[in-house]
Amino acid sequence: MTAPQLINLSGSVQDVELWLWENLVPSSGPAASLQGEAMRAIELLAWEAQNNGNLNWDDSFNDLIGFLRDFFLSGVAAEQQIYHDETQKSIDEDLTRLANFLMPTELDSRVYLDELPYTRQDLYDRLTSHLVCFCQYFPVPLRYEKV
Repeated sequence: MTAPQLINLSGSVQDVELWLWENLVPSSGPAASLQGEAMRAIELLAWEAQNNGNLNWDDSFNDLIGFLRDFFLSGVAAEQQIYHDETQKSIDEDLTRLANFLMPTELDSRVYLDELPYTRQDLYDRLTSHLVCFCQYFPVPLRYEKV
């Protein structure tokens, strides 16, 4: 058995994000590590909103939100108190925003920007920054098994 691979944390958040994507996210299906699965979930949510306007939104995307909520706000992150209260509140608000929008089929002339699917990159970048912070605490990929 080989020793666990360390996550490469050198460089910018974008460098770490790219390393996570290239090394821990499989071409299909769930990742084998928590860090890889979190990266996959963030990217899938961003892709669906930015490229499809959430037209394909179904329970699998709700499951991704649930996974990220558990990943960032409970489990090992909560046990180790990785995130300050303000950061936890920000994460919760960001995930709530991603999960709450009007479906494109429900749109009418009274729609406000905060009711549309979230397509700007800033929110996804914040979640990725929080993931990189998690990786700094846990530089060895933690095993993930989808339940």
